[in-house]
Amino acid sequence: MEIKILKDINGFKDLEESWNKLYDRINSKAVFQSFAFNYYSWLYELNNDKNILTLTVVYDETDLAAVYPFYIDNRRTLRFINDNHTDFCDCLCSSKFDLNVLLHKLKLEFSINRFDFYNLKYEAKILENIKVSSLVRCRPYGEYSILEVRKGVFPDNVTEYKSKQKTEFRRILKKNKEKTHEIISAKNSFFPSKEIKFLRKKMIALGIRGNGFLPISQLKLIEKLYQKGKIILSVVRTHKTINAISFIIKDSDQYLIWIDMYDKSKMINIFNYVALVTLLSSNRSVSINFGRGNYSYKVLNFLPERKNLFLLQIFSSRWQVLKYNLESNIVEFLRVIYKRVKK
Repeated sequence: MEIKILKDINGFKDLEESWNKLYDRINSKAVFQSFAFNYYSWLYELNNDKNILTLTVVYDETDLAAVYPFYIDNRRTLRFINDNHTDFCDCLCSSKFDLNVLLHKLKLEFSINRFDFYNLKYEAKILENIKVSSLVRCRPYGEYSILEVRKGVFPDNVTEYKSKQKTEFRRILKKNKEKTHEIISAKNSFFPSKEIKFLRKKMIALGIRGNGFLPISQLKLIEKLYQKGKIILSVVRTHKTINAISFIIKDSDQYLIWIDMYDKSKMINIFNYVALVTLLSSNRSVSINFGRGNYSYKVLNFLPERKNLFLLQIFSSRWQVLKYNLESNIVEFLRVIYKRVKK
């Protein structure tokens, strides 16, 4: 076994072919572990003087056996590339490796205060062989939700739904009967960049999202993933005007609703979801992943199965543990004060 740490964009790019072959061999992975997602995330969003690329790879003789898409941020915290926008973080590996060996090598080469691994599923590879100690913490940190839908006519093909819920879905469809819904991909349509930017501006003006929503760097990443066939779009229109767009990450019969955009039309986002599930499940059984976050309108309307995500933290010293705890307590105190003053 040979461990290498790639520190520049050229070495990153050279890994494309072997990374893609490893990705294709492994069943338990997500698009977030693909070369395209990580490379273009680094290229468009993180490749600056504040961040240090520490892409860690493991070779079994000459074959690439594992990829750990890491970087170090400006607080000297090692983390997964683009974990802010990644619903499910993890490494990509074909067999078990001792994470402690990798982290030890990284600590020898870089000054690292702690390791923060967010948005881990219970079955994440990086959690294997982890032993909790005074310097290692693993705790629930957020959740995601999944709806399994059998082939048929939605919502009748979800047996868990009661009559009241089915009636509500049909009411939403009827209320939006003047609107059209379609799924577009790079195979049949150009990326609607102009319409997306217009809808983004509208959402910010309406106060639905803040000014930092969907920056140009993230939009470049999304467009590249769309061109690579990693993303499809669920689009709702009134005549030629787009009312809602959902960016869907597709993997076989699994569909992850990643980012939503919509105007002020009543229940338009729910309509987009209903139309999407109706279309997808009409020909085959599908798994609809509502992604990271606990959004009441998704949970209450669609009754998906909710699952925990985890945060794994590994500190370099007891002092870093104390420092982190102190900073966390101060932030929580200020948050409480802010809420009271706001009232």
